[in-house]
Amino acid sequence: MGMRQDFRDRGQERRPASAGRLAQAVQKGIDNQFISWAEDFGDEIKEKVTTSQIRNIYGTVKRLEMETEVDLAKVLLLKPRIQYARARNKGLNELAEELCSAIDAIDEGETSAEKQERFRRFAQGFEAILAYHRAAGGK
Repeated sequence: MGMRQDFRDRGQERRPASAGRLAQAVQKGIDNQFISWAEDFGDEIKEKVTTSQIRNIYGTVKRLEMETEVDLAKVLLLKPRIQYARARNKGLNELAEELCSAIDAIDEGETSAEKQERFRRFAQGFEAILAYHRAAGGK
């Protein structure tokens, strides 16, 4: 039991203070505060994550976005892909937290139409993070 509690505590310590900002934008919409945060976040992760690592996940998001109706099961399956990438590169921790929280926010939509709209916001928010990462000098 003690080991399980220790694991949970450590997991909470690793969670960055900003975690959930993308999820908030997914739920409520993208506004100037989110854009400002995305700029800061892109700059914060520029040394930890390469553009190709981000694009690997982002490419899948764009392919899903091109579908007439997004398959929400495929959206949920992004989480294992993100965790796999995170296991290969610990620098992805903060980005992975943001993306997984946002995917959970998509799934919390009450109707299929709401989930579709949340996915659209997720894709737009993810694109903003990628753009600011690159603009900050991310390699």
